Amino acid sequence: MMAGVFEEPGLMDDRRTAGEGSRRRQVPATRSRARPFWLAAWMTMLALALAVPAWAHAQARHAGASPAVSHAVDATQTASPVALAPAATAGVVSRADASATTTDVAREDADILSATLYTALVMLLLIGGGMYAALRDRQYLHYMGYVAAVLLFLLGRNDHLRYLPGLQWFASWGVLGVYALGSLLAAAIVVVARGFADMTQAAPTLDRALKLFPIGPGLLALACMLDRPGSAGLLSVATAFAWFVAVGLAIVATAVAWRQRQRLALPMLLMWLFVLVAGSLHVMGNAGVIVQHGWLQVADQVMFTANALVMGMVLTGHVIEFRLQRDHASLAKEQADASLKLERERLKFIEALHTTLRDAPGGDQEWLGFRRLLEVVRELVPQSSSAVAVHAFKDNELLLCEPNTTREAYQQLLTTRSGAFKGISRSQLPMQLQVDAPTRTAGNENDLVHVAVIPLPLAAPAWGMLLVERRGWQGFAREELNVASELAQKAARAVEDAANDRVLRINAEFDALTAVFNRRTMDNRLAAYFKESQVHRSSLAVLFADVDHLKETNEVYGHAAGDQSLRLLADTLKAHCGTAGVVGRHASDKFVIILPDFNPEQARRWAEAMRAEVDGKLIDVGLGKTLRVGVSVGIASRLAEDADVLPIVERAEKALAASKRSGRGTVQAPPIQGVSSVPRTR
Repeated sequence: MMAGVFEEPGLMDDRRTAGEGSRRRQVPATRSRARPFWLAAWMTMLALALAVPAWAHAQARHAGASPAVSHAVDATQTASPVALAPAATAGVVSRADASATTTDVAREDADILSATLYTALVMLLLIGGGMYAALRDRQYLHYMGYVAAVLLFLLGRNDHLRYLPGLQWFASWGVLGVYALGSLLAAAIVVVARGFADMTQAAPTLDRALKLFPIGPGLLALACMLDRPGSAGLLSVATAFAWFVAVGLAIVATAVAWRQRQRLALPMLLMWLFVLVAGSLHVMGNAGVIVQHGWLQVADQVMFTANALVMGMVLTGHVIEFRLQRDHASLAKEQADASLKLERERLKFIEALHTTLRDAPGGDQEWLGFRRLLEVVRELVPQSSSAVAVHAFKDNELLLCEPNTTREAYQQLLTTRSGAFKGISRSQLPMQLQVDAPTRTAGNENDLVHVAVIPLPLAAPAWGMLLVERRGWQGFAREELNVASELAQKAARAVEDAANDRVLRINAEFDALTAVFNRRTMDNRLAAYFKESQVHRSSLAVLFADVDHLKETNEVYGHAAGDQSLRLLADTLKAHCGTAGVVGRHASDKFVIILPDFNPEQARRWAEAMRAEVDGKLIDVGLGKTLRVGVSVGIASRLAEDADVLPIVERAEKALAASKRSGRGTVQAPPIQGVSSVPRTR
């Protein structure tokens, strides 16, 4: 996870200008984010390249010395055939039989290489710590533990721990301390190999074995630190065995990772094999199987350091691959989120649009529908302003702007380019234009403005468009035009459908002559009010009103005068009723009024006031003549024994007939008995 301490992966804009504007395409950055690590690695390799020749040159200078002298740094290791036994160090060489001068030269040569290896390991340790601090990836903890174990083991084996402040106490354990560090190194090898291979799914049995293995070397290190007399030989063999088993397990785990096609597993496998070979050569040299001279004395130390360096590079590649995958996943998630947001906003817009238009009063549907369109387009398409311009739609002109302060600018734009806009609207193809707008800066140049023209699918002769303005060099992408066009089409069709539905609803629910509900609608309303009255045990009054002498009016003054009489009565009923009830036309000259929560006495007072209001009005029948309109009213209320609304209607009709028989112009009601609820004070 090394890439996290460097620049966060970005998205590069690939802008290609098309005929309709500029298109932006986002691609994940593939640039390496591990340059500091590679720089440190190259610096380490450079240090090795400079130090190793110097050491080799020093070896060449003393090539004439006797074997016992030239290899004095490893003379005492033959006492133990274990690869992890401490190499002859400064303290051991001082006890050898070689001359002091030769010993000092050999010690100086060994110290040059040791210092180089220590420097490389410290740098890798610091880099690993920085990677973990930045990324919080557990693999870097494993890596830091491995590098620290290698560093401590080499310091102990070369008898350099005594020169480090705070670690002098550890050198007092002598060879047993080195065995303890070797055991800890064996545990670190397995831990780092297990973390790299990640075999939880591929080889769960081997993964569990690797997980439990560090317990053994840990106990072995503890046994070494107990410093029991006579245990050095046994602990030496046990430590060497633990080390070889650990490297073997690391090789097996890395081989499994390679078989699973894990990237960069092959370089790591080769490095573990080199470490195993170098350790084996060191063991054979200590055992006298081969002659140990020159580079063989330090081959295992160099391979440990090189292995740590390659492992750091492999982890860097691991991180780059992971980051690229995360970039792709992040980009895919962003695209999915954008699509989800678009779909959510589209569904929300359609639902809100239909709800708004369904409940909107006549004349406000166009304004509300296109206002919703501006709101959702502003959310989904970046812009500086937008507007909807509609011409000859339902015999109206409409211009909506967002924000409203841009209205004057859009009016000027429509005036100067009305021909082009009308042609685009007729073509039903979304386009974008470049126009010069007044500058907003202190310079003399005008701002460049891109205007997206989205036609609205309106029936001729109406035409209109959605205008979206964006300032600057960047135009609209095809995807943005498609989104705006889709929303504009839905809004325009919803507005037209709402207007048509309103006309159909008026024709289906209202009487064309008097503009009150027709009989079918009133039957439905009456059934609904009756059911509600039953449930809540509330009052319900039904009234029938009839224009007096309508037949004679038609015969004497014509049907136009009769129609005026009907309209006058309907208008009076609606005005007098307000929101307290519902009015509808029941027959040619008969109207029905539903008064919820009115008891019989309240209904009678309401009818008397309405009749008096009608009596005070006159209609003009032509030739300078006027006609007074009379009205007869019959009232019925819901009784407790009424099972449905039909008995109420029959009683109201009988009351109306009684009013006509009594001389017309009166209000009649059945005797008030068996009323279903207590009269409510109004």
